[in-house]
Amino acid sequence: MTESQSAVLWGDSNPVLPGFYPDPSVCRVDGEDGTWFYLVNSTFEYLPGLPIHRSRDLITWELLGHVIDRPGQIELSTVADSGGLFAPTIRHDGTRFYVVCTLVGGVEGASGNFIVTADDAAGPWSDPIWWQMDGIDPSILIEADGSMWAHGTRLALEPEWAQQTEVWVRRLNTQTLIPEAEETVVWTGAVRGAVWAEGPHLLQRDGFVYLLAAEGGTSFHHAIVVARADSPVGPFTGNPSNPVLTHRNLGRAAPVSNVGHADLVEAPDGSWWAVCLATRAWNDCDLLGRETFLVPVTWEDGWPVFAPGEGQLPLNPVGFAAPAHPRGNTTEAVPGQGLADMIAVRRSPEEFCSETAAGFQLKAGQGLEHAAPAFVARRLVDLTTRVQLRLLGASDGVRAGLALRYSATAWLAITVGNGRVEITEARGRDAEVTTTQLLSYSGERGPGTLACEINGTDAVVLWEPDEGEAVASAALDISHLCAKHDGGFVGVVFGAVAVGDGGTADFSDLHQGA
Repeated sequence: MTESQSAVLWGDSNPVLPGFYPDPSVCRVDGEDGTWFYLVNSTFEYLPGLPIHRSRDLITWELLGHVIDRPGQIELSTVADSGGLFAPTIRHDGTRFYVVCTLVGGVEGASGNFIVTADDAAGPWSDPIWWQMDGIDPSILIEADGSMWAHGTRLALEPEWAQQTEVWVRRLNTQTLIPEAEETVVWTGAVRGAVWAEGPHLLQRDGFVYLLAAEGGTSFHHAIVVARADSPVGPFTGNPSNPVLTHRNLGRAAPVSNVGHADLVEAPDGSWWAVCLATRAWNDCDLLGRETFLVPVTWEDGWPVFAPGEGQLPLNPVGFAAPAHPRGNTTEAVPGQGLADMIAVRRSPEEFCSETAAGFQLKAGQGLEHAAPAFVARRLVDLTTRVQLRLLGASDGVRAGLALRYSATAWLAITVGNGRVEITEARGRDAEVTTTQLLSYSGERGPGTLACEINGTDAVVLWEPDEGEAVASAALDISHLCAKHDGGFVGVVFGAVAVGDGGTADFSDLHQGA
């Protein structure tokens, strides 16, 4: 894909949650105040974990809170980069909400599949109930009579080919919320040789039980497939049109790729919709990670048809009973909004970050190459944008500034301290942290604005002191901040960092855009 092609990414509505919001799951709740749709996404090593958004129209989403939002609920301190909280599912039984998820990796605390509940999607959410079974990507089906079925995916116990996976189904005890022992394997892939059946969801419609899943891995060959049966335990018959949605047939020059991991929901007017993940890339570099897109769905001959008449993700879907809006998530990157949408690596922002009258303050600590850096962030949501924050001041011995992070081995930071401005970076798993450039500046450490002007895989960093001349770097290559170069499943986040052995740094107005 050329840079000119990338410049038009993408529509005013899609993605509906731009930036690092992968593995979406959605449910609908009808109440006295009308219909709400609720959405949850993976967060991997970041806390607070598993954001809950709600929407009236499936286009514009409001952040309510997070499922994992307090100490002791989940232990992430020892998970690897792109480990942690994988592929949640959200459901509602008419009274309470359920989220099931997988905690991957870590050597401290429990791990594996778990379920949590809440009376209100905004929380508080319960402590996890752990499921003692192998596999990932759990989901639940709630039948009209209240009975429940747990299901998920894992590597096939007796594989016919490498990385073959299978979807299992078990009854879920409605009292203990623990799956029962009896198990049925219902799916091993729509295509022989297909790898990694992921994100399975069972749903009921017109007398059939449908299995919605993804396969082909979560990258270029990702695809959505569907099967159906008379019972949650099968036998399931695959849709003759499988895969029902993929962009792999569009080639690697397509502006959006990696389409998969979907969930279905019916609106009150009888229309059907899917949320799924996909990636907007720039010259094959997916800085933003996997984002949440919306797809219209119709039904023909008892099968769902995704993006009817188009066969690919639409630029501007019109949500349920509402006109298209500029893509939503008004809770992201709003100057001065506080800590509500800020995330940190393997620990809660509240452990080292506090709101102040002017903005927020960080307790200085470890740098970005460490497991738990003194770093709070928001998600990058555009490929051509400016991200910035104001540095109000810092303690002696503290280097403070703005950083772009993909992982502990892929990041870029511009920091001020000891009368100089430094640009440092890590460019790969085996690379050392390096100081790439010292900007020509002498003076006090603040106040001033630190910024990064991003144009695809190029970035110019700036220090704009309130007193004195602004300084800027040459264009820097940031193509290492993505899965293609560093592995993993996340997207770039930008935020404030404070490095030092004690002391603090004060900031305000962490945001992106003009």
